[in-house]
Amino acid sequence: MTTILALRSLRVTPLLTSANLSRIMSTTTTHLERTNGSSRDPGLRDCTVSSITDISPTVKLLKLAPVPKQQVTFKPGQWVDFFIPGTDMIGGYSMCSDPRSPLLELAIKYSNHPPAHWVHKSCKAGDDVQVRVGGDVHLEPSSGTKAVLLVGGGIGINPLLSIIKAGVDSSTKYHLLYSAGTLEELIFWYDLEEMSVNHENFTVEYFLTRETVKQLGSNNFVKFQSGRITPETINKLVDDWKNVFGADGIRCFLCGPPPMIDYLSKNVEVKCEYEKWW
Repeated sequence: MTTILALRSLRVTPLLTSANLSRIMSTTTTHLERTNGSSRDPGLRDCTVSSITDISPTVKLLKLAPVPKQQVTFKPGQWVDFFIPGTDMIGGYSMCSDPRSPLLELAIKYSNHPPAHWVHKSCKAGDDVQVRVGGDVHLEPSSGTKAVLLVGGGIGINPLLSIIKAGVDSSTKYHLLYSAGTLEELIFWYDLEEMSVNHENFTVEYFLTRETVKQLGSNNFVKFQSGRITPETINKLVDDWKNVFGADGIRCFLCGPPPMIDYLSKNVEVKCEYEKWW
């Protein structure tokens, strides 16, 4: 339903869902173990926390300034190993910033994992951290791709946003399907709306899985849809695009909870590019 609005027991039991299994896996292996086969830059880069702000009740936006002569370069869609003071535990977070920006931006969701916990409970402007760029799923504007479908769930918007920011000034068509439980967890939707207004080659659809449209009230003109992103939604869009861009001209990127990626990637009629490492 679409309405117009004016603005993750180790004991295996029948209750062990794919989502629960994903959480167990993510707590029994480290970020470095899960990304052992991924490409990485050879060295660490020193950065200083420029600012930290709340962008939802559970997500903070961290802006990092590389120290002089240690520029951090990355491709849209890549991530960093994240090294913080006081612990050997290493985090992994995708960039949500434009690679052309002088600041590195990471949107980090709260958890008890030491790096995320540090960001939410201890981090402040002026703190020193280190990063190392990695990742094999990325898209540069110069790729020659005619149309890009981006499918994001929750905090999975991060690398997709970087891809969009890097490419909206190109001739490539970008369309984003973006879901979150509630409107306040639909981070960056204000920025996405602004980009869609200012760039004809970028469009976006929003899906809310735990909040009905009626609960939002009616104070804006943005279209929110109740429910999850389905294979049918993706397949219809891809079929329409094939007539315009050709099958070889389309690429699809997924980023979200592993159960979401598993389900969609197995049930859509387009090759999906993604990494599951959290």
